Amino acid sequence: MAPKFGNYLFRNLKSNAHSSSSESAAIEPTDHWIIEDQEIVLYPEDFASESATALNWAALEPKEVRVKLKQTDGLMEGKVTLAATVLRELYPGLVSDLLKEEIRFSLSLRSVVLQLQSVIGSSSKLSQTSGGPDFDTPIAQVAREDDGFFKLERHTRESARKEASGSEDAPFFPLIREKNEPRPELREIPAVPVVAPVPEQRPLPKAPVRVDPFADLPKPRIGPQPPTSPLSVVGTSDAAVPGKQEPSLAKPLRRRGLERLQELFLTDDLLDAAQVAQSLRAFPKVKAVLILLDDGSVLGGELPPNYQFAPASSAPALMRAVRDFGTALTKTEVSALTFLADTPISIFFEGRVCILVAHEGRGLLPGMRDRFTDIAKALDALYAPVAEPSRPSAP
Repeated sequence: MAPKFGNYLFRNLKSNAHSSSSESAAIEPTDHWIIEDQEIVLYPEDFASESATALNWAALEPKEVRVKLKQTDGLMEGKVTLAATVLRELYPGLVSDLLKEEIRFSLSLRSVVLQLQSVIGSSSKLSQTSGGPDFDTPIAQVAREDDGFFKLERHTRESARKEASGSEDAPFFPLIREKNEPRPELREIPAVPVVAPVPEQRPLPKAPVRVDPFADLPKPRIGPQPPTSPLSVVGTSDAAVPGKQEPSLAKPLRRRGLERLQELFLTDDLLDAAQVAQSLRAFPKVKAVLILLDDGSVLGGELPPNYQFAPASSAPALMRAVRDFGTALTKTEVSALTFLADTPISIFFEGRVCILVAHEGRGLLPGMRDRFTDIAKALDALYAPVAEPSRPSAP
């Protein structure tokens, strides 16, 4: 059976001490106490056992433990250990009360030997001249192997913990002693034809059918015109051609009123009096709008809650009287009238259409009066009475 490394170390020390001079022999007893009282500094990474994870290193600042060599065991067998009772006496807050007293913490042999190397080297001066084997080499070799296995074991535990937690930032390390397997040769893969997907053709949605508001309008009858010679056409102007009218005058009055409303409200929709009243309600400072005909019939809109509809039907007759009074008094036509009440009301009258506007403040915003007047004119054209075509009398 091969001798242990600790015995080999101290046997060489003893043989060197016997063959040394009297000065070296006088130092030998004191060297033993120097080695036993040598202080060893241990850090968290120097504790190799699994039970060392229960140590409360947060209670120490700095995170280090100082013990003497005589307080440790196992250096002669190549495995240094430290009892939990010793560590609890030196650092009470480091060792938890849940740990048993018989627990022993395994220490890094390399860290212990490197701290003792300077003391051992100074106490054995004859080892350099005796020509014998170097006593530090076997222990240093074992210490390096022990430290390597300790780092490998710690790295394996950390890798397993990172894989279990699903961390994506964990570095990748190859397996130990992994054999490089020959990669299979890449065979030529046949080309796969790719066909572009054909988009599914869906039927287009049907456009909503819009009712022609001019279906009931009378179509103008244009009689046959006598043919004209080219010479007469060149020598005449548009105004001189009989029977030719302006484009705006050729359109029916209701069509012109509807197009004028589309221009005023900047829309392509076909508007009526109810839609116009709803659009006017969105104007600034306007609270309610009511549109009437000259006979008092309501076309659309509403009044504020504290106003009555029955008196409002007499607004067209009132505007006729005010217009006649204003024309006789100032020789100018009055187009609007404002009543200053809790909720002021302005009345606009054009043709057969009367518009009542309830608003905030003493008056409307600048430019709004002209806008309401134009809207009243367009509504008057839209609701103009349709002239029935004359029927030929019976013979």
